[in-house]
Amino acid sequence: MAFVHIKNLLQKVIGLHVDTVGESSIDRAISHRMHVTACGNVSEYYKIVKKNNLELDELIEEIVVPETWFFRNVTPFEMLRDNALKIYENITNTDKLKKHNNEVSGSLKILSIPCSSGEEPYSIAIMLSEAGLRNDDFLIDAVDISKQALKKSQRAIYGKHSFREKGMDFQNKYFYPVKAGLQLIPSIRDCVSFRQGNIIIDNISSLEEYYDIIFCRNLLIYFDRETQQKVLNKLSGMLRCGGLLFVGHAESGQVDKNDFTKVRVAKAFSFRKKHKRRSIIQSTKLSNHPVNKLKDIYDQLVEVTKKDIELSRKINNPKYKLIESDNKERDNNFRDKIDFLINNRHFSDAYRLCEQLLKKDRENSEAYYYLGVINALKGNNADAERYLRKAIYLSPGHREALELSAILAEKRGDDDSAKSLRRREKKARNRNS
Repeated sequence: MAFVHIKNLLQKVIGLHVDTVGESSIDRAISHRMHVTACGNVSEYYKIVKKNNLELDELIEEIVVPETWFFRNVTPFEMLRDNALKIYENITNTDKLKKHNNEVSGSLKILSIPCSSGEEPYSIAIMLSEAGLRNDDFLIDAVDISKQALKKSQRAIYGKHSFREKGMDFQNKYFYPVKAGLQLIPSIRDCVSFRQGNIIIDNISSLEEYYDIIFCRNLLIYFDRETQQKVLNKLSGMLRCGGLLFVGHAESGQVDKNDFTKVRVAKAFSFRKKHKRRSIIQSTKLSNHPVNKLKDIYDQLVEVTKKDIELSRKINNPKYKLIESDNKERDNNFRDKIDFLINNRHFSDAYRLCEQLLKKDRENSEAYYYLGVINALKGNNADAERYLRKAIYLSPGHREALELSAILAEKRGDDDSAKSLRRREKKARNRNS
């Protein structure tokens, strides 16, 4: 009976349908982990795996066997290469990516899930480069449940088994030999951001309709029909209207024809998301989301920042004008851009803009403050407070950083810290008034 409970747990956590991998495979994985953990019987092991998430992760690693290679079933990648420039030009002409201060404030956004050991997202990056796109023209997020697979993907060293697709001659251009195999060149490796994630229970993207293209191939086949539909609904929510979804050849029949139109390219197994009008009920749900409540606070902080900027411009001090004008102009331009990105919910672009500024100026308190804002809006409060502390350390009178830090301290129940931060914010406000 304990075997059944473990299998039910696996289905609940990762959506695994027993029939897709075979009961014998799961039984072998459980038996191996029982041996490793020195469990005398299955009931004892079930108690461990139910309470210990680390052991559950180890069991999942035993069961999830990644099978992938570069340009696997090549047609989707060729279709992407042949249409990449057209897709990119299309998104840069939409309202989503308006020009701001004469610069395009966005990139082609792609998700690869599951990314396994990295061959798929790196294949995407290679094809986009072949199409003529620059590295800063696209962002690739790669997500997988397996920590071991992610370690291999970030190492980016591959053996012969990863180069099985016929007719794809690219090793000499994008790889160089090392002792362990072939190492991917840094310019392609740096195009992909890897992270662990579970499509069933994790929030893969905090933004609706964020991605322009999603590759989700050969994942749905492991789920039952109900879980398949849940995952497809989730993917549809992350994909912009008009965006492309790539699935495996055995999964194309599960894609909802009410939400997607099949792209007529043989063996591409690609679907375009239909344009739909959002209902009033959906809009109401979104407006009540906790992120939007924090967004209201952010809007107030932006207004305070603008008032402070206007006040500083009125101060007639030649010394400051001569010494600080370049820095102020740069910071004001940065604020304009970052405010635009955050107000339009392009958090990844905003994050990259902060990192770019910090590469030029490691002690820029504004960049750390906005990294705190972005993380707070995404619900990563611990990271938000860490960045805000850096901003306050570099600029002790940073009113917005102090105010947001106080809000986050209150949220986690640290009233003493919140009161102290508010006192400091009040003093800073009085000094500026």
